[in-house]
Amino acid sequence: MKNIVIITCVIFSSCKEANTTEIRQQNAFEPIAIPGNRVLKTDSLLRLKNGFWFYSDTLYSGAIADYFPSKQLKTIGTFYKGKEEGWYHSFYPDGTKESNRYYHAGEKDSVHIGWWNNGNLRFEYHFVNGNYDGNYKEWYQSGKALKHIIYENGNEISGKGWRENGKLFMNYVMKDKRRYGLMNSQLCYSLKNEKGEFVRSTSDTLK
Repeated sequence: MKNIVIITCVIFSSCKEANTTEIRQQNAFEPIAIPGNRVLKTDSLLRLKNGFWFYSDTLYSGAIADYFPSKQLKTIGTFYKGKEEGWYHSFYPDGTKESNRYYHAGEKDSVHIGWWNNGNLRFEYHFVNGNYDGNYKEWYQSGKALKHIIYENGNEISGKGWRENGKLFMNYVMKDKRRYGLMNSQLCYSLKNEKGEFVRSTSDTLK
């Protein structure tokens, strides 16, 4: 591989800095040794083809980094044979942590945690083999709870949601793939694409 910068060490932050749930390792997969290659996301030889990252014509193994125009690190993640493998980290323009996400064989796995730019937790999602499994939590920028949903192998079991004043806007359980309980569609907000953008929902009324 040409034009690849070799690094001796890449320090990744632990999810424990979130002061929240430790990673649940339901899958007993063995850690994969990622080569010490590191390339820029803007490298002309780096391409995404059919869901796989290639460097030139070779499936890429190593780290991919992206930077803001200020040269502040924006994202960095590790890949193995073209697929996400291990930690993917993102940062705000001022250098503070935006999110930690874990992948295995290209699928979301273990825990994904995000923060608002004031340092408060924004979300905590748990995955197994790409499916939500366990706690799904979201918080307002103020630090107050927004949602807490329980999943099992990708299926919702129950959920609660609160307005910022602490009042419930949803409280439901799932039965036969249908929601039963409270859902107020007038002031129901959720995080869009795990990015912390509030969007109003008009189609969440329970049936």
